[in-house]
Amino acid sequence: MFVFLLVKSENNPSYSVRIYSNQAEIIHLLDKLPLEFTDDEWNEIRSDSITLLGDNIHITSQTISEKHKSLNGAKIYIRSPISLDKSTLIFVQGILIDEANYLVKIQDESIAGQQTLFFSVPPDHIFYLEEPPKSKFYVNFTYDTTDSQVHVTYLRSNLKWHTQYQLNLYENNSTLIAMANIRNDGKSPISVDHAELIGGDVNLNTRSRETVVYFTTTTTITTPTTVTKTTTIEQGIELIGLYVFTINQPFTIDAKTNYLLPMFHPHVTVERYGLISKYFQTTSNTGYAQRSYRLRSDRYLSRGNCIIRESDRIVGETFLPNVAAKDKYQFSIGQDSDICYKEDVSLISSKELEENRQHIKQIIHTPNRILSMYEVNIQIKNFKTRSVTIEYEQKFLYSFQNVQLINAMRIAEAFM
Repeated sequence: MFVFLLVKSENNPSYSVRIYSNQAEIIHLLDKLPLEFTDDEWNEIRSDSITLLGDNIHITSQTISEKHKSLNGAKIYIRSPISLDKSTLIFVQGILIDEANYLVKIQDESIAGQQTLFFSVPPDHIFYLEEPPKSKFYVNFTYDTTDSQVHVTYLRSNLKWHTQYQLNLYENNSTLIAMANIRNDGKSPISVDHAELIGGDVNLNTRSRETVVYFTTTTTITTPTTVTKTTTIEQGIELIGLYVFTINQPFTIDAKTNYLLPMFHPHVTVERYGLISKYFQTTSNTGYAQRSYRLRSDRYLSRGNCIIRESDRIVGETFLPNVAAKDKYQFSIGQDSDICYKEDVSLISSKELEENRQHIKQIIHTPNRILSMYEVNIQIKNFKTRSVTIEYEQKFLYSFQNVQLINAMRIAEAFM
């Protein structure tokens, strides 16, 4: 799923951003070539995604290059070896000759004739008189087009979003609250003019520059800084298997910030029941029912984590997949120790079945199969002071196991 944004900054015109669950696509009008990116920006960009967009455009070549202003010849200070074991630092002035190998040049007045010395030092022993420049990255294109406008597009990893839910259950009603959680993991704020949240199954691999930069941050939930009206998300509209949710007001997301917006409040019905779901065993066994729910919504639900509350108390959480409107989704959040069962399994009969297949006047002997018949009796006990709904199902481990239910008894009610 992704979100479509129009973004403005002080130095750039509006551009479009589609935020997926793990990264974002940036689209803006091509101004001039080559494109220039700082080292911090390049860390967040997938270089294989940079391209040009247009109705009638033919790219004939593309180049990506890194340029770094050399520090060779710069005046520096180095830490004197005689100060390594002392609290007082002693610095010696020198000139950086080869920054790649940390080769420096000094002239020591204590040496007769003030002979020039060349040697390599550890990088953390070099002190610069000004901040060392960082690399910049340039992307250039040659292309043919008849379009009046050409756009640039690429993927970045610093913008992402997901849906989060809170399901509130009471005795006679249920409410589901959906929030869009948009994360700006970059170092600069983002101002959004127009946005569309699109929910659905959109898969993108995350791949950026190999250099990884780690940040220590505190997650902050904020409100927009320049909004005159309440920012809300409108009803979703279906689009070729995806759902589009429009945000009605501009907003700003600060750097290293999570921005949460209410999405919708669907009408939901929730069935509570105890679920006994197990794999078939040939021996008797015991266990407990699971606290289970069957959720149905009148609107499409995009996937996201959901916290469940019963009478305003958190009782568990689950992950909701993409759920179609009026479809049912079943989930369990833990065992109910008040509902236990005992399953008695008895072998009634067992015999081998010899099977032969005839193929072009030859009889092919296949491995024998065993036909077994079991009788399963289940006893369910409810230690609660109220009645409960119980559902029981048997699962089988292997797909080649053929099972036929000969006789089934429906449990009308639980008992003490």
